[in-house]
Amino acid sequence: MPRRIQTGDAPARSARSVALEKFKGVDLSSSVTNVAVQRSPDAPNMMPSADGFPVKRPGWRTRLQLQGCVHGAYRLEAGGSVHRLVHAGTNLYRVDTNEAGEETATPIYTDMANRPSAGVQLCEKLWLLDGKTYLVYDGACVRPVSEIATVPKVTIGKAPNGKNGATSYLPVNLLSGRRTDSFCGTEETKAETAYYLSFNALTDTAVTVRVLGANGEWTEKTEGTDFTVNRALGRVTFAAAPGKSPVDGEDNVQITYETANRADVVNQCRFCILYGVNGALDRIFIAGSPNAPNVDYWSEWRDPAYFGDVSYSALGKESSPIMGYSVLADALVTHKQGEENGRNAFVRRGELDEEGFAVFRITNVIQGEGAAAQRCFASLNSEPLFLTARGVYALTPGDVTGERYAQERSWYIASHLTRIAALSNACAVVWGCFYVLSAGGTLYLLDGAQKSYESKNPYSTYQYECYYWPGIRASCLWVQNGALRFGTEDGAVREFLPGDASGDYNDDGAPIAAHWCTPLLNLGVWSNVKTVDNVWIVGKPYTRSGGEIAFITNRDHERLGRSYNIDIFDWDDIDFNRFTFQTMDGPVVVPMRKKAKKIQTFQLKVGNERLNEPFGLLAIQINFKMGGFVKK
Repeated sequence: MPRRIQTGDAPARSARSVALEKFKGVDLSSSVTNVAVQRSPDAPNMMPSADGFPVKRPGWRTRLQLQGCVHGAYRLEAGGSVHRLVHAGTNLYRVDTNEAGEETATPIYTDMANRPSAGVQLCEKLWLLDGKTYLVYDGACVRPVSEIATVPKVTIGKAPNGKNGATSYLPVNLLSGRRTDSFCGTEETKAETAYYLSFNALTDTAVTVRVLGANGEWTEKTEGTDFTVNRALGRVTFAAAPGKSPVDGEDNVQITYETANRADVVNQCRFCILYGVNGALDRIFIAGSPNAPNVDYWSEWRDPAYFGDVSYSALGKESSPIMGYSVLADALVTHKQGEENGRNAFVRRGELDEEGFAVFRITNVIQGEGAAAQRCFASLNSEPLFLTARGVYALTPGDVTGERYAQERSWYIASHLTRIAALSNACAVVWGCFYVLSAGGTLYLLDGAQKSYESKNPYSTYQYECYYWPGIRASCLWVQNGALRFGTEDGAVREFLPGDASGDYNDDGAPIAAHWCTPLLNLGVWSNVKTVDNVWIVGKPYTRSGGEIAFITNRDHERLGRSYNIDIFDWDDIDFNRFTFQTMDGPVVVPMRKKAKKIQTFQLKVGNERLNEPFGLLAIQINFKMGGFVKK
């Protein structure tokens, strides 16, 4: 028998809404349906504003065009002046700025290695390593450090026969074959004319001699007149015996000579850091030689022109090279590429021994990921960060044991980083509150001001929120006057603009494509179809802004909902095509009334690719109605 349907028997469709706000960074590691609603699986060229909302990054300008790949940039502050240098190709340029703010570059050294370099300032000089020649810049010229290398006094109290009474005083300087033996003439040796040096096989460089006279003055002696030299034996023979020292117990003969040097041990190193006893920044530690990959060397106190032949450490196996350094409180952490059992970070502390000599003893070996790149060590929020094959890691104090170990800090972008083939070419710098990493043609930003706990990585206490800027192939990064700069393989030096004006939002005149995508939302249930009736986006106000709103569903790949403008009236920027009486500098609600019917999933994309327009997002609201069950 037919059934009569009463009015009101049909189920009403329930109206619901979803609000997205308090946005964070991107999540490139989760599936698009697993991303938290505050994050985005796709947000190129976005960054956090001062209050944490996603905004379009500012553009960059080309400041210089040099010859060859840009490998590094350096700053020397000495004598009240600031000197800026840039290494590109095989040239080292001095960069000057005229009154108009334009920059010019002048080559001051033309024999650099065509590879990444490193440098530090100490004693009002800049010390540079490029794997070819250890160089020094004093504000006037660049030259090999071997030309000014310290000549050490290697022995004192030495008898003429070279055996009796000699006391080792200072180590040989690797940078120079020159060294001095200091002799003490006694009553027993006052007639001796033959003085034996500590080393033989002397070079043809002239030997210099000083003799202390009875009047207390040192007198220079001349080779060939006052003495002769047997270079093979290392013997100096005086025409007249220097005699007994006029001051009991004091040396009266100093002989300076030269043997073959070992400067290449230092010259072949490629990176460095400042560190010293008790954490003082008064010595240079260097490493990166391909001939001694697990060995590092350190200079004498406040003397980067002096690397003693005993001032080195061999850390771990030769098959695992040293990759770089971190300073952790008063300790120096030396990172390896990949040791057995993951013992990849050697902790040393500098102290003085009983005789007052500096020693750097290993106090701990940290297990963790090996470093993947030599130019990615930087400290963010006093936390040392470095790049590994699995992402960016940090050295942190353990919560319970107080021991130190490595924790991941880049979980949200780790899946992208692990797919980059040439991680060894990556470089990084700290810019404000960001750790900026250049890898695979993209800049990745880790935001030190935003930390989140990620349950999918329970062994790390927190993760930094992340952002990414694609299409920026930076060969090196640095910060100059607070601005982020980068060099390119074709010799360009570029600087990101402050973002204070609309004219800052282009890359050398090209528009910047930026957008923010929501995760793929099921709007609460998987079992029912939904109809999205209305969408509102809350835009960040600017004098000139706007964008396009599109949606992606299981039925539409990408469908444009509408374009919109957000403008504020400004007497200095009047465009009659977009004239507005709006003067309020506050959030602007933009509706999109285009419907998406009978869908299973919904994703919203809000973006801006317009020239010289900033763009920001404060919130999104989606209104929808629940429909019937999904049917095949």
